[in-house]
Amino acid sequence: MLHKTFSSRLSERWLWSAFICIASLWMPTSVTAQIRDIPVEVFAGNRAFAHQMYLTKYTDSTSRFGYFGYLRYETPYSDRLKSSFLGQSIFFYDVAKGVSLGGGGYITGAGFMPQLAVAYGRNIGDLSLMIFGSFEPVKPPNSEIFALVSYSPPLNKSGSWKLFAQLIGSYNFNYKNNLEYNFANQYLRLGLSYKDWQFGLATDLVQENPVGLLPTNTGLFLRRLL
Repeated sequence: MLHKTFSSRLSERWLWSAFICIASLWMPTSVTAQIRDIPVEVFAGNRAFAHQMYLTKYTDSTSRFGYFGYLRYETPYSDRLKSSFLGQSIFFYDVAKGVSLGGGGYITGAGFMPQLAVAYGRNIGDLSLMIFGSFEPVKPPNSEIFALVSYSPPLNKSGSWKLFAQLIGSYNFNYKNNLEYNFANQYLRLGLSYKDWQFGLATDLVQENPVGLLPTNTGLFLRRLL
């Protein structure tokens, strides 16, 4: 019975994953997307295997309406019943240069969580930054801070080889008991980029309340830019 329940939940998660992927593909390709910046990654660590992808798209090159999507799936080697899934979708509108307002939500094994968000993004040379704060209208209400920072300076004259360093971090907390946190995640990547490929070392740090700090997952990642 437990196996059937897990299989049903896993099927539901992959259906949501497929839905979000289809939604992202439906959005017309923007100028940003045309330079192949939709990373699809696999990560084999010492504790678990993980897959993730994310993208930002606008309806066209001059539009202020856009979409941000993030998918992540992780399964421990020791117990596949503890696999986790996150699918996030935010539809946004640029209100000023680098500043956006949006709404959407994310789905996990626990269900769907709506979000209202304000985001800031900027590219400074080889450094790319995106950070947003969100409010989750539930009882008690939650908030989340999400950051994606990438640094890719060229290593040769043609720019085909680059250094690749990235941090994806999130901190989710509720307003009960003096801002008690729900979870905190840091996904660190350090390696090389060659044309549309990125590869190297990876470490995932995950902390969940009240579980505490989970075992660090360290290994190798391979990423393809679509």
